[in-house]
Amino acid sequence: MLGIAHIKQSMRNNPIGVFDSGVGGLNVLEKCAEILPSEKFIYLADEANMPYGTKPPNKVTHNAPDCACPLFEMNCKAIVVACNTATVNAVNAIREMYPSRIVIGLEPAVKPCFRELGRLRYAVALVTAATFGSDKFNRLICECDGRIKPVARPELAKLIEDNVNDIKAIAPHIYEILAEYKDAEAVILGCSHYTYITDIISDFYSGNIKIYDGASGAAQQLKYCLKVSELDALCDAKGSMRFYSTYFFEKNNAENNTKVL
Repeated sequence: MLGIAHIKQSMRNNPIGVFDSGVGGLNVLEKCAEILPSEKFIYLADEANMPYGTKPPNKVTHNAPDCACPLFEMNCKAIVVACNTATVNAVNAIREMYPSRIVIGLEPAVKPCFRELGRLRYAVALVTAATFGSDKFNRLICECDGRIKPVARPELAKLIEDNVNDIKAIAPHIYEILAEYKDAEAVILGCSHYTYITDIISDFYSGNIKIYDGASGAAQQLKYCLKVSELDALCDAKGSMRFYSTYFFEKNNAENNTKVL
């Protein structure tokens, strides 16, 4: 019988799965690959069901595990749920399905933002409708003395996805959203897609704004969990990335249904 140490050693070269409802999670993937250059990554975009942020919670709770399942079937040693909405609605269900696996979620960077706010200042948290309505997010907001102002924009993720190759085209829409918060000290990006509008937000505030997203925190948590589980790739291993979409992805024939994003 193989010992636990031998099994862990054999898994160290296995890939890490990352999924989101579209291109938003690519920013999370980039952060993970940046601090874990020796790791192999598989990215799955659930484009057939995007955006998650406007869907009922029970729909997301069903769709997200359907993404985790094929990634684990492809021998992923860990997965990153690179979507705030999927984290809120489904990360616990995925962890219950795979209790022995590493499952990392993505959460708005509310706590670090609040810690760094000026004493009389406030921040805006741009979030999806699903995150806005979640108990966990609202508990976080309640702990911030009214100085984190959540703004739910159900249309924004899809708008970004549709204009990702010409993101400046949606600048007027972003400016309209932020017009009410001209004196904010910081903006929290509560959806992985919103990273694409970082420059637009910065331009609105003439560069005088702090912008927080949860991607770096998720990447650091992944690194820590791999390390303590002794599943991190060897330093001399060669990193790589593979990309799939649910429009082309079949669980039993993944290699023949690749779509590079």
